[in-house]
Parts: sequence; structure tokens; C-alpha cells
Amino acid sequence: MRIPETMRAVVKAREGRGAELQTLPVPEAGPGEVLVRVRSCAICGTDVHIYQWNSWAAANVAKAYSGLPRILGHEFSGEVVGVGEGVTRVKIGDRIAAETHLPCGDCYLCRTGKGFNCQNIRRFKNGVYAEYVLIPGFSCEKLPDSVNYEIGSMLEPFSVAVHGVGKVGMVGDSVAVIGAGPIGLFTVKLARAMGAAKIFASDVSDYRLDLAKKAGADVVLNAGRSDVDVVKAVREGTGGLGAGVVFEISGNVKATKQAFELLRKCGTMVMTGLPSEPLVLDAGTDIVWKAATIYGIHGRETFASWEISKSLLASGVVEIESLATHRFNLFAEYEKAFELAEKGLAGKILLLPE
Repeated sequence: MRIPETMRAVVKAREGRGAELQTLPVPEAGPGEVLVRVRSCAICGTDVHIYQWNSWAAANVAKAYSGLPRILGHEFSGEVVGVGEGVTRVKIGDRIAAETHLPCGDCYLCRTGKGFNCQNIRRFKNGVYAEYVLIPGFSCEKLPDSVNYEIGSMLEPFSVAVHGVGKVGMVGDSVAVIGAGPIGLFTVKLARAMGAAKIFASDVSDYRLDLAKKAGADVVLNAGRSDVDVVKAVREGTGGLGAGVVFEISGNVKATKQAFELLRKCGTMVMTGLPSEPLVLDAGTDIVWKAATIYGIHGRETFASWEISKSLLASGVVEIESLATHRFNLFAEYEKAFELAEKGLAGKILLLPE
């Protein structure tokens, strides 16, 4: 195919709320790089932070994303249209998604098999809300034939959920998912597929709780209602024991405290959500005396989480396309899409360049 000289892109040009549509040169693939025509991309919570330019963005964008100006976005799928020297992982015409955390390969964690949490972790040179994106060949993940581009653009966050559920056994056990955003909804789907006997889901949005119910949750609890006691409801629903496995995905401090309270003795806590402020726990009651096991989940295990995710989706064991509740044109409707994302009245929001 003929590659044009310029492309449209949604750019975070300066500090402050919003983004702007720009025309930029199409980059060329250098050694070790791959040029991809973007077919579908998605909105992540970090994209919303950067769009809003809140305190998190002000503190993290310069050190984590090489500063501004920068094309927004990182979750995507597309078609390989250019391959640089030395790239053997993919070829022109391949359909791919991509790992967005790039390990250095040399630090202690990389050399001991924990490169997903590399001490010198890097991101893409630029974002993916554009017609074309340049990425390292290393990060490319080929899509199975049965996984379309829209599902492919959700593989990166889905693989975060896969990383979390991979830490625990849930067959016949009770599970609580705290936070029914996209990763929480993926987790509900995975818990059901992995044989959880009873799944509780909590959130402050009835819209998302309805999605959680459709995804497989047995009991949904609106933690924002004064007449709902999440801890009491989970304990009563488990014969007074509490949930054997708890996934804390909300990042809300109050919800995180409740998550530890409703965890069963000798239960397992999987923490994926980033607390919005410092967290104070009764460590004796909620951790030590419970003999609790706690896992912190950062990103995906490179590349084990990806291989598991692709197998689950390609085989039909887990279905996630229904969680893509809204689709917008990337270049004409990105502002409308971000406004919806801020309200939380959506599952996964997809941005399509065509």
C-alpha cells in the first residue's frame, strides 16, 4: 500500500485541559522499528488524566511519557505497513496489537525474569491516536485470525486483568471485584471462566454494575448508596466468612479499606487499582491476623499475559467484545468520547480512525 507523507493525529500540545487535531509527518521505520496503520484504539484511564491535565498528569507525563507535545493514546491494534532493519518478529501485512511497557533488558529485574517491572521502563516515543504509529518491533503481538481489530485494541488492558487473575485459584471460591471499570469487568469475565462459585462486584455507577451483572457477577453492590453496606453484604453472602479472593481495581481509598475488611481469613488480595491518596490500614486485623496473601499487579507479565489472553479470546473461552459499549470516530469525535469517559457511563470506549 502507498503510505502518505502526512497523517492526522490527536495531540496533547500543551498543559491544560483538552487536546487538538493536528497534521503531522508520517514517521519512517528505522532499525528495530515497525510502522503500523492504526485500525482501532481505546481510551484508558491514564489517557483521561492526561486529557484533563490533573495532578497525576502534571506529576508524571514528563518523566513517563517524554513530555509534551505528544500524540495521545497507547491501547490500539493495526496493520504493519513498514518494517525497519533487523525486525524479524513481524512482516508487512501482519495484524498486531502491542505491549506498551518496554523493558531495558539490562537491569536486575530484567535479568531475573521480571522485565514487566523493569527499573528503567520506557514507553512508545509517541502515542497511537493517529493514522500511523511507530513502535519497536519487540513490542508487536500478532492477533489470532479470530480476533478482530476492535477486540485487538482491548488486548492490552485485558492482559492486565489476566495478569491479576493468574495469581490465584478461584475454582469453587467466592470472589469480590471492587471497581467495575473496564479492567474490573474483564476480571469478572475471567473469574466466571475460571470457575468462581460466587462473584460479587461493587462500584458507584449503576451503569457499570449492570455491565458487571451481564459479565457474570452474581451480586452487584452500589457502594455509593447510603443503604448499601458492601462489607456486610459480602460477609452475609458467604456465610460470615468473607470473600476468598478480592480484586481491588477501583483505586479508591475507602473502597480499598472495605476490600481488606471483607477479605476472608487466609484469603488473597490482588491489588491493581492505584490508590488516589495515601492508604491507612489496620494491618494487624486486616492482614497479619488474617494471614492474608497480597499481590500488587503492575501492567502485564511480558509476554506470558499476552499469550494467555490471545488463547482465551481466540478459543472463545472468554468474550470481551460486548464490553466495548461505545465507538467514536477518532478524529471527528474524540472530544465527545473523552467527555463520556469522564462521566464513567461506559464500558470500554473505542476510537476508530475510519
